[in-house]
Amino acid sequence: MRDVIVVGAGPAGSYLSHMLAKQGFDVLNLEEHDEIGRPVECTGVVTERVFRYVRSKSIANTVSGANIIFPGNKSIKIGKQEKTFVIYRDSFDKDVSGMAIGSGADVRLGARVRSVKVNDEFAEVEYRGSGEFTTERARIVIGADGANSIVRKSLYTARPSRVVSTYQVDASFTMQDQDSVSVFLGKSFSNGFFGWAVPTGNITRIGLGSIRKGALPYFLKLIKQFSPEPRILGITGGPIPISYLHRTSGNRSLLVGDAGGIVKPLTGGGIYTGIVSSYWASRAVSEGLESGRLDSRFLQRYEKYWKGEIGRELLIDGMIQKFYAALNDRYLSGLYRSISSRKSIEIINSSGDIDYPSKLALQLFLRNPSIAFSFLRGN
Repeated sequence: MRDVIVVGAGPAGSYLSHMLAKQGFDVLNLEEHDEIGRPVECTGVVTERVFRYVRSKSIANTVSGANIIFPGNKSIKIGKQEKTFVIYRDSFDKDVSGMAIGSGADVRLGARVRSVKVNDEFAEVEYRGSGEFTTERARIVIGADGANSIVRKSLYTARPSRVVSTYQVDASFTMQDQDSVSVFLGKSFSNGFFGWAVPTGNITRIGLGSIRKGALPYFLKLIKQFSPEPRILGITGGPIPISYLHRTSGNRSLLVGDAGGIVKPLTGGGIYTGIVSSYWASRAVSEGLESGRLDSRFLQRYEKYWKGEIGRELLIDGMIQKFYAALNDRYLSGLYRSISSRKSIEIINSSGDIDYPSKLALQLFLRNPSIAFSFLRGN
């Protein structure tokens, strides 16, 4: 019997497999696709913090600013000294998986999990690979298998309450400003979220997210913002949970990253939060394996660990996101007038952090109360 089965070999699953295998545990990492990192389902914008955990040379571009486009085609430009990295997501995933393999994890591709069960003695996973059905047992199973997690569906009754539908393309379009991403706000481009364009040299990643409405109709409007209309080279997309589950641990099981909804609510970014949750999962699991305690009560420490680092941030960001999602274009225009001042731009430039945006929101409200009044008045 294995020590651990990790379902999913995205960054969260691979990093967790690496951490546990490095400690000498017998780790089986199952990935349903035939190639690590494919299909690509991510914009791939991360901060330097990610590279404190992962060794990777997958950087495609660096940006330090953003052009935020409001309704009525009004815009502000912000920037900061710290660089943000645009990565080749497939290469990045391969690098993290390589860390897992190098540490001794058994990584199996084309392994589609069909069922997951747990009892007081072991976890059991049935999967199909190479045309055959295989059953593996382990002392604990961990779901790192994304928004549609089979581990979550099999073992947990809850699901994320807020999910963003996304649609993104790689387009043959070269953005003139290679140092800034573009962010599109308003009901023309999204229902409750936003659109984006990320420069990657001769290719631009153009996409958007939408809540409770399909993303494709909005994308057809967004693509018309680029002239001449670019040729589409590849299409990606899928659901992103932006609300974490109340419980991400159970008897002989844990959920990390998107599988547990541990994602940044304001941006939909899940690489950093997924890796952080995996780091703390590795600690909780190793403690449980060494003590022989893998019951739900013992594994609740995992909740305390990851929430102790990023739980407050995700909670506040989730509240801000719900508030933002309810705003119409008139309110967003009022927001533009409030934050386009020199004072507000200076605050954004000095306090902006895509991993911890609540700090910026607090600074803006404290130093510029007119933002709140603009929301209330709608002008």
